[in-house]
Amino acid sequence: MSGGARLPSLAVAFSAVAWGLWWIPIRWLDERGLHGDWASMAIFGVTAAAMMPFMMARRGRLMSGGFTLLLSGASFGVMMVLWNHAVLIGEVVRVVLLFYLSPVWATLLAAILLREPIGPWRIIAMGLGLSGAAVILGFEGGWPMPRSASDWLGLLSGVLFALSATLARRSRNVSGFDKTCVSYVAAAVFALFLVWVDAGPAPLGSELIAALPLVLATSGLFILPATLLVFWGATRLDPGRVAILLLLELISAAAASAVLTQEPFGWREAAGCGLILLAGLAEATPDLHAARCSRLK
Repeated sequence: MSGGARLPSLAVAFSAVAWGLWWIPIRWLDERGLHGDWASMAIFGVTAAAMMPFMMARRGRLMSGGFTLLLSGASFGVMMVLWNHAVLIGEVVRVVLLFYLSPVWATLLAAILLREPIGPWRIIAMGLGLSGAAVILGFEGGWPMPRSASDWLGLLSGVLFALSATLARRSRNVSGFDKTCVSYVAAAVFALFLVWVDAGPAPLGSELIAALPLVLATSGLFILPATLLVFWGATRLDPGRVAILLLLELISAAAASAVLTQEPFGWREAAGCGLILLAGLAEATPDLHAARCSRLK
C-alpha cells in the first residue's frame, strides 16, 4: 500500500467498523426510553442541526448539486433510518447480511442508470450474493423470501444504499461534506415523519434528558465522523479497495452480535456470511485489476 493510500484506507476501515457496531448505541437508546424511530429522530436531528450553519454557508454549492445530490442524499438518509428500525425489531446479523446484497443491486442499477456492462466477475458476485441470501432466508417455507418486516427493511436499505452510491458516481464533483449534509437532513425529516405516523408512546421528558448525553456522543463521536471519513477516504481510493474495506462492517457486526447478544449464529449465518463476503470480493476484483493496470502503465 502506497503512503498516499494508507490514511484514506484507514479512514474507510475505521468507518466500516464503526458502521458495523452502529446497532449497539441504537439499542442502548431504545432501552433507555427512546423507542423505535425516536432514537433515529434524536440522533439525526441533533446531527442535522449541528451541520445547519455549514449548510447555510455552502448553500450555493448544495444548490449546484441539483436533483442528483438531493436524491442521492435522500436515499442514504432514508436508508439509515430504515436500517436502524430493522436492527431494533430483528436480528442484527440477519439484517446486516441482507443489507449486504447491495452489490447485487448496485450492479443492476449501474447497468440501468449508467449503462455499465455487467462483466463475468459481477455475474459471479451476484450469484454468490443471492446464494448467501438464500442460505440466510432458508427454504422451509418454499422459496427463500423475506418473512419478516426486519428482513424486508434490511433488503430495502441495501437497495437504497446502492441507489445512493450509484447516483453519487454521477456527481463526482460534489464534495463528501455536501453529501453528508443532505443525508442527515433527509434522515432527520424521514425519522420525524415515521414518529408522527407511529402510534407508539413518546418518551418522557426525563427519558429525553437522561438520553441526551448518549445522543450527543453518538452523533458527534460516532456516526458523523464515520460518515465524513468514508466519504473522504472513498474519493481518494480506487473503488475495488473501498469495496473490500467496507466488508469490515459485515465482519464487525457479525462478531459483535455473536458476543453481545443471544441471537442465533450457527452454520446458516456463518455460510451466508462467507458467501456474501466472497460476493463482495468478486465485486471488487474488476476495479482492483483496473487500478493495478493503471499503476503499471
